[in-house]
Amino acid sequence: MTDIARECGITKMTVSRVLAGGDKVKPATKARVLAAAKKLNYEVNTLAKNLTKGRSGFVGVATPFEGLLGTCYFGECFRGFSKARKRFDLDFVLFDTKLESFQDGEKLTQLYRQCRFDGLLVLGAHMNDSFIESLKSAGIPLVIIGEKPLSSEICSVSCDNTGGVELLCEHLYTLGHRRIAFVEGPKNLKVAKSRREQYLNFCRTRKLITPPHYLQPGTFQMSSGREAGKALLTGHTRPTAIIAANDSMAFGVIESARELSLRVPHDVSVVGFDDLDDASQYSPPLTTVHQPAFEMGKLSAQKLFKSIDTDILPTGQTVLNVSLILRESTAVPPSGPST
Repeated sequence: MTDIARECGITKMTVSRVLAGGDKVKPATKARVLAAAKKLNYEVNTLAKNLTKGRSGFVGVATPFEGLLGTCYFGECFRGFSKARKRFDLDFVLFDTKLESFQDGEKLTQLYRQCRFDGLLVLGAHMNDSFIESLKSAGIPLVIIGEKPLSSEICSVSCDNTGGVELLCEHLYTLGHRRIAFVEGPKNLKVAKSRREQYLNFCRTRKLITPPHYLQPGTFQMSSGREAGKALLTGHTRPTAIIAANDSMAFGVIESARELSLRVPHDVSVVGFDDLDDASQYSPPLTTVHQPAFEMGKLSAQKLFKSIDTDILPTGQTVLNVSLILRESTAVPPSGPST
Protein backbone atom coordinates (compact mmCIF):
# COMPACT_ATOMS: atom_id res chain seq x y z
CA MET A 1 0.00 0.00 0.00
CA THR A 2 2.97 2.30 0.61
CA ASP A 3 4.06 1.80 -3.01
CA ILE A 4 0.56 2.55 -4.30
CA ALA A 5 0.33 5.70 -2.13
CA ARG A 6 3.69 6.90 -3.50
CA GLU A 7 2.59 6.14 -7.08
CA CYS A 8 -0.64 8.13 -6.69
CA GLY A 9 0.70 10.92 -4.48
CA ILE A 10 -1.84 10.27 -1.72
CA THR A 11 -1.80 8.92 1.83
CA LYS A 12 -1.58 5.24 2.70
CA MET A 13 -4.85 5.61 4.67
CA THR A 14 -6.67 6.69 1.51
CA VAL A 15 -5.26 3.66 -0.34
CA SER A 16 -6.45 1.45 2.49
CA ARG A 17 -9.98 2.88 2.27
CA VAL A 18 -10.15 2.24 -1.48
CA LEU A 19 -8.85 -1.35 -1.24
CA ALA A 20 -11.21 -2.08 1.65
CA GLY A 21 -14.16 -1.01 -0.51
CA GLY A 22 -14.86 2.25 1.26
CA ASP A 23 -17.17 4.74 -0.50
CA LYS A 24 -15.86 7.98 1.06
CA VAL A 25 -13.25 8.46 -1.66
CA LYS A 26 -13.60 10.55 -4.85
CA PRO A 27 -14.27 8.38 -7.92
CA ALA A 28 -11.21 9.81 -9.72
CA THR A 29 -8.95 8.99 -6.76
CA LYS A 30 -10.43 5.49 -6.49
CA ALA A 31 -9.78 4.88 -10.19
CA ARG A 32 -6.15 5.99 -9.82
CA VAL A 33 -5.61 3.70 -6.82
CA LEU A 34 -7.09 0.66 -8.54
CA ALA A 35 -5.05 1.32 -11.67
CA ALA A 36 -1.86 1.62 -9.63
CA ALA A 37 -2.71 -1.55 -7.67
CA LYS A 38 -3.11 -3.46 -10.92
CA LYS A 39 0.12 -2.01 -12.33
CA LEU A 40 2.09 -2.95 -9.20
CA ASN A 41 0.46 -6.44 -8.92
CA TYR A 42 -0.91 -5.66 -5.47
CA GLU A 43 -2.35 -8.65 -3.58
CA VAL A 44 -4.20 -8.58 -0.29
CA ASN A 45 -2.30 -10.24 2.57
CA THR A 46 -5.15 -12.54 3.57
CA LEU A 47 -3.36 -13.90 6.63
CA ALA A 48 -2.68 -10.42 8.01
CA LYS A 49 -6.27 -9.40 7.24
CA ASN A 50 -7.62 -12.41 9.12
CA LEU A 51 -5.31 -11.91 12.09
CA THR A 52 -6.76 -8.45 12.63
CA LYS A 53 -10.07 -10.27 13.20
CA GLY A 54 -8.45 -12.74 15.60
CA ARG A 55 -8.59 -15.56 13.04
CA SER A 56 -6.13 -17.40 10.82
CA GLY A 57 -8.46 -18.29 7.95
CA PHE A 58 -7.32 -21.93 8.28
CA VAL A 59 -9.24 -25.00 9.42
CA GLY A 60 -7.21 -27.93 10.69
CA VAL A 61 -7.86 -31.41 9.30
CA ALA A 62 -6.46 -33.77 11.93
CA THR A 63 -5.92 -37.41 10.96
CA PRO A 64 -3.35 -40.20 11.46
CA PHE A 65 -1.16 -39.89 8.36
CA GLU A 66 -0.10 -43.54 8.49
CA GLY A 67 -2.94 -45.77 7.37
CA LEU A 68 -5.53 -43.13 6.47
CA LEU A 69 -3.96 -40.27 4.51
CA GLY A 70 -4.33 -40.99 0.79
CA THR A 71 -7.04 -43.65 1.17
CA CYS A 72 -10.29 -43.49 -0.80
CA TYR A 73 -12.18 -42.90 2.45
CA PHE A 74 -10.02 -39.89 3.31
CA GLY A 75 -10.37 -38.61 -0.26
CA GLU A 76 -14.17 -38.77 -0.17
CA CYS A 77 -14.35 -37.03 3.21
CA PHE A 78 -11.96 -34.31 2.01
CA ARG A 79 -14.03 -33.86 -1.14
CA GLY A 80 -16.97 -33.18 1.18
CA PHE A 81 -14.89 -30.68 3.17
CA SER A 82 -13.99 -28.86 -0.02
CA LYS A 83 -17.60 -28.77 -1.21
CA ALA A 84 -18.70 -27.11 2.03
CA ARG A 85 -15.80 -24.65 1.88
CA LYS A 86 -17.13 -22.89 -1.24
CA ARG A 87 -19.40 -20.65 0.86
CA PHE A 88 -16.66 -19.71 3.33
CA ASP A 89 -13.34 -17.90 3.00
CA LEU A 90 -11.30 -20.66 4.66
CA ASP A 91 -8.41 -22.94 3.71
CA PHE A 92 -7.17 -26.24 5.13
CA VAL A 93 -4.03 -27.24 7.01
CA LEU A 94 -3.21 -30.89 7.81
CA PHE A 95 -2.17 -32.19 11.24
CA ASP A 96 -0.84 -35.69 11.94
CA THR A 97 -2.61 -36.85 15.12
CA LYS A 98 0.10 -39.42 15.79
CA LEU A 99 2.79 -36.78 16.33
CA GLU A 100 3.76 -36.43 19.97
CA SER A 101 3.24 -32.66 19.83
CA PHE A 102 -0.37 -33.12 18.70
CA GLN A 103 -1.11 -35.29 21.70
CA ASP A 104 0.03 -32.49 24.03
CA GLY A 105 -3.12 -30.62 25.06
CA GLU A 106 -1.21 -27.56 26.26
CA LYS A 107 0.66 -27.19 22.95
CA LEU A 108 -2.54 -27.65 20.97
CA THR A 109 -4.31 -24.96 22.95
CA GLN A 110 -1.33 -22.68 22.39
CA LEU A 111 -1.51 -23.23 18.63
CA TYR A 112 -5.17 -22.27 18.68
CA ARG A 113 -4.54 -19.14 20.73
CA GLN A 114 -1.75 -18.16 18.35
CA CYS A 115 -4.35 -18.27 15.53
CA ARG A 116 -2.65 -21.17 13.76
CA PHE A 117 -6.11 -22.63 13.08
CA ASP A 118 -9.71 -21.58 13.76
CA GLY A 119 -11.15 -25.04 14.39
CA LEU A 120 -10.53 -28.73 13.77
CA LEU A 121 -12.10 -31.50 11.69
CA VAL A 122 -10.89 -34.78 13.24
CA LEU A 123 -10.91 -37.86 11.01
CA GLY A 124 -9.96 -41.35 12.23
CA ALA A 125 -9.89 -40.58 15.94
CA HIS A 126 -8.73 -43.42 18.21
CA MET A 127 -10.43 -44.31 21.47
CA ASN A 128 -7.24 -43.50 23.41
CA ASP A 129 -6.65 -40.08 21.81
CA SER A 130 -6.36 -37.72 24.79
CA PHE A 131 -6.23 -34.60 22.64
CA ILE A 132 -9.99 -34.68 22.00
CA GLU A 133 -10.80 -34.07 25.66
CA SER A 134 -8.08 -31.40 25.76
CA LEU A 135 -9.64 -29.58 22.80
CA LYS A 136 -13.10 -29.82 24.35
CA SER A 137 -11.87 -28.45 27.67
CA ALA A 138 -10.16 -25.54 25.91
CA GLY A 139 -13.36 -24.60 24.09
CA ILE A 140 -11.84 -25.11 20.64
CA PRO A 141 -14.38 -25.57 17.77
CA LEU A 142 -14.25 -29.27 16.93
CA VAL A 143 -16.15 -31.86 14.87
CA ILE A 144 -15.33 -35.59 14.87
CA ILE A 145 -15.97 -37.45 11.59
CA GLY A 146 -16.73 -41.18 11.44
CA GLU A 147 -16.92 -41.75 15.21
CA LYS A 148 -19.59 -41.01 17.78
CA PRO A 149 -17.74 -39.81 20.92
CA LEU A 150 -18.88 -41.02 24.33
CA SER A 151 -19.31 -37.41 25.44
CA SER A 152 -22.49 -35.97 23.93
CA GLU A 153 -20.94 -32.51 24.29
CA ILE A 154 -18.53 -33.22 21.43
CA CYS A 155 -20.00 -32.58 17.97
CA SER A 156 -19.74 -35.47 15.51
CA VAL A 157 -20.96 -36.79 12.17
CA SER A 158 -20.81 -40.55 11.67
CA CYS A 159 -22.72 -43.36 9.96
CA ASP A 160 -24.74 -46.30 11.25
CA ASN A 161 -21.89 -48.82 11.64
CA THR A 162 -23.88 -51.36 13.62
CA GLY A 163 -26.80 -51.16 11.20
CA GLY A 164 -24.44 -51.70 8.27
CA VAL A 165 -22.96 -54.87 9.74
CA GLU A 166 -26.49 -56.06 10.55
CA LEU A 167 -27.39 -55.67 6.86
CA LEU A 168 -24.36 -57.74 5.80
CA CYS A 169 -25.03 -60.49 8.34
CA GLU A 170 -28.72 -60.69 7.47
CA HIS A 171 -27.93 -60.84 3.74
CA LEU A 172 -25.53 -63.76 4.20
CA TYR A 173 -27.87 -65.53 6.61
CA THR A 174 -30.78 -65.20 4.17
CA LEU A 175 -28.62 -66.78 1.44
CA GLY A 176 -28.19 -69.77 3.74
CA HIS A 177 -24.78 -69.15 5.28
CA ARG A 178 -24.29 -70.40 8.84
CA ARG A 179 -20.49 -70.48 9.02
CA ILE A 180 -19.75 -66.76 8.86
CA ALA A 181 -16.33 -65.36 9.82
CA PHE A 182 -15.24 -61.78 10.46
CA VAL A 183 -12.07 -59.75 9.82
CA GLU A 184 -11.99 -56.86 12.28
CA GLY A 185 -10.32 -53.45 12.09
CA PRO A 186 -7.79 -51.82 14.46
CA LYS A 187 -8.76 -52.44 18.09
CA ASN A 188 -8.20 -48.82 19.11
CA LEU A 189 -10.76 -47.48 16.62
CA LYS A 190 -14.27 -47.16 18.03
CA VAL A 191 -15.78 -47.68 14.58
CA ALA A 192 -13.95 -51.03 14.27
CA LYS A 193 -15.13 -52.06 17.72
CA SER A 194 -18.75 -51.24 16.82
CA ARG A 195 -18.62 -53.37 13.68
CA ARG A 196 -17.01 -56.29 15.52
CA GLU A 197 -19.55 -56.21 18.36
CA GLN A 198 -22.50 -56.17 15.96
CA TYR A 199 -21.15 -59.25 14.17
CA LEU A 200 -20.84 -61.07 17.51
CA ASN A 201 -24.32 -59.93 18.58
CA PHE A 202 -25.81 -61.27 15.36
CA CYS A 203 -24.09 -64.63 15.78
CA ARG A 204 -25.34 -64.91 19.37
CA THR A 205 -28.89 -63.97 18.39
CA ARG A 206 -28.96 -66.51 15.55
CA LYS A 207 -27.09 -69.13 17.62
CA LEU A 208 -24.33 -69.42 15.02
CA ILE A 209 -21.20 -71.35 15.91
CA THR A 210 -18.12 -69.08 15.86
CA PRO A 211 -14.85 -70.92 16.54
CA PRO A 212 -12.10 -68.61 17.89
CA HIS A 213 -10.34 -68.40 14.52
CA TYR A 214 -13.54 -67.04 12.89
CA LEU A 215 -12.64 -63.65 14.39
CA GLN A 216 -9.43 -62.52 12.68
CA PRO A 217 -7.43 -59.36 13.49
CA GLY A 218 -7.03 -56.70 10.83
CA THR A 219 -5.63 -53.20 10.28
CA PHE A 220 -8.04 -51.91 7.59
CA GLN A 221 -5.19 -52.54 5.12
CA MET A 222 -5.47 -54.97 2.19
CA SER A 223 -2.42 -56.93 3.38
CA SER A 224 -4.11 -57.78 6.69
CA GLY A 225 -7.17 -58.99 4.78
CA ARG A 226 -4.97 -61.31 2.77
CA GLU A 227 -3.40 -62.74 5.94
CA ALA A 228 -6.79 -63.15 7.62
CA GLY A 229 -8.26 -64.79 4.54
CA LYS A 230 -5.42 -67.28 4.37
CA ALA A 231 -5.88 -68.19 8.06
CA LEU A 232 -9.63 -68.65 7.64
CA LEU A 233 -9.53 -70.56 4.38
CA THR A 234 -6.81 -73.02 5.40
CA GLY A 235 -8.04 -73.69 8.95
CA HIS A 236 -10.49 -76.19 10.36
CA THR A 237 -14.23 -75.69 9.74
CA ARG A 238 -13.70 -73.37 6.79
CA PRO A 239 -16.33 -70.59 6.72
CA THR A 240 -18.68 -70.34 3.76
CA ALA A 241 -18.79 -66.53 4.08
CA ILE A 242 -16.38 -63.86 5.33
CA ILE A 243 -17.28 -60.33 6.41
CA ALA A 244 -14.39 -57.86 6.26
CA ALA A 245 -14.78 -54.68 8.34
CA ASN A 246 -13.83 -52.58 5.31
CA ASP A 247 -13.49 -52.98 1.54
CA SER A 248 -9.68 -52.93 1.44
CA MET A 249 -9.51 -56.00 3.68
CA ALA A 250 -12.27 -57.67 1.66
CA PHE A 251 -10.08 -57.25 -1.44
CA GLY A 252 -7.27 -58.96 0.47
CA VAL A 253 -9.56 -61.86 1.43
CA ILE A 254 -10.53 -62.33 -2.23
CA GLU A 255 -6.85 -62.34 -3.22
CA SER A 256 -6.06 -65.01 -0.62
CA ALA A 257 -8.95 -67.15 -1.91
CA ARG A 258 -7.60 -66.78 -5.44
CA GLU A 259 -4.11 -67.84 -4.30
CA LEU A 260 -5.65 -70.96 -2.73
CA SER A 261 -7.53 -71.75 -5.98
CA LEU A 262 -10.88 -71.02 -4.36
CA ARG A 263 -13.61 -69.20 -6.27
CA VAL A 264 -15.56 -66.21 -4.96
CA PRO A 265 -18.52 -66.60 -4.50
CA HIS A 266 -18.80 -70.27 -5.56
CA ASP A 267 -16.58 -71.59 -2.77
CA VAL A 268 -16.77 -68.67 -0.33
CA SER A 269 -18.76 -65.43 -0.24
CA VAL A 270 -16.98 -62.21 0.71
CA VAL A 271 -18.42 -58.83 1.73
CA GLY A 272 -16.93 -55.50 2.78
CA PHE A 273 -17.89 -52.14 4.24
CA ASP A 274 -17.34 -48.67 2.64
CA ASP A 275 -18.33 -49.04 -1.04
CA LEU A 276 -15.02 -47.68 -2.35
CA ASP A 277 -14.76 -46.72 -6.01
CA ASP A 278 -12.84 -49.95 -6.69
CA ALA A 279 -15.57 -52.13 -5.17
CA SER A 280 -17.73 -52.13 -8.31
CA GLN A 281 -14.73 -52.76 -10.57
CA TYR A 282 -13.15 -55.57 -8.58
CA SER A 283 -13.21 -59.18 -9.75
CA PRO A 284 -15.75 -60.19 -8.68
CA PRO A 285 -17.57 -56.91 -7.95
CA LEU A 286 -17.87 -56.62 -4.16
CA THR A 287 -21.07 -56.77 -2.15
CA THR A 288 -20.63 -54.09 0.51
CA VAL A 289 -22.24 -51.40 2.63
CA HIS A 290 -22.24 -47.89 1.22
CA GLN A 291 -20.81 -45.48 3.77
CA PRO A 292 -21.71 -41.86 2.88
CA ALA A 293 -18.16 -40.52 3.37
CA PHE A 294 -18.67 -37.51 1.08
CA GLU A 295 -21.86 -36.52 2.91
CA MET A 296 -20.16 -37.02 6.29
CA GLY A 297 -17.31 -34.74 5.23
CA LYS A 298 -19.60 -32.08 3.81
CA LEU A 299 -21.96 -31.96 6.80
CA SER A 300 -19.16 -31.94 9.38
CA ALA A 301 -17.39 -29.08 7.59
CA GLN A 302 -20.63 -27.11 7.32
CA LYS A 303 -21.14 -27.47 11.07
CA LEU A 304 -17.60 -26.33 11.85
CA PHE A 305 -17.54 -23.43 9.36
CA LYS A 306 -20.85 -22.13 10.72
CA SER A 307 -19.46 -22.41 14.24
CA ILE A 308 -16.40 -20.35 13.31
CA ASP A 309 -18.56 -17.79 11.50
CA THR A 310 -20.91 -17.32 14.47
CA ASP A 311 -18.44 -17.87 17.35
CA ILE A 312 -20.76 -20.56 18.76
CA LEU A 313 -19.30 -24.01 19.45
CA PRO A 314 -20.71 -26.78 17.20
CA THR A 315 -23.13 -29.21 18.83
CA GLY A 316 -25.05 -32.39 18.08
CA GLN A 317 -24.16 -35.94 17.10
CA THR A 318 -25.49 -36.84 13.64
CA VAL A 319 -25.62 -40.46 12.47
CA LEU A 320 -26.22 -40.93 8.72
CA ASN A 321 -27.90 -43.99 7.22
CA VAL A 322 -26.03 -46.64 5.24
CA SER A 323 -27.25 -48.99 2.51
CA LEU A 324 -26.49 -52.51 1.31
CA ILE A 325 -25.00 -52.71 -2.20
CA LEU A 326 -25.51 -56.18 -3.70
CA ARG A 327 -22.94 -57.33 -6.25
CA GLU A 328 -21.40 -60.60 -7.42
CA SER A 329 -19.16 -61.58 -4.49
CA THR A 330 -21.99 -63.35 -2.61
CA ALA A 331 -24.07 -66.42 -3.40
CA VAL A 332 -25.66 -69.39 -1.64
CA PRO A 333 -23.14 -71.63 0.21
CA PRO A 334 -21.42 -74.42 -1.80
CA SER A 335 -23.71 -77.09 -0.31
CA GLY A 336 -26.83 -74.98 -0.82
CA PRO A 337 -28.88 -72.99 1.72
CA SER A 338 -28.78 -74.25 5.30
CA THR A 339 -31.89 -74.67 7.31
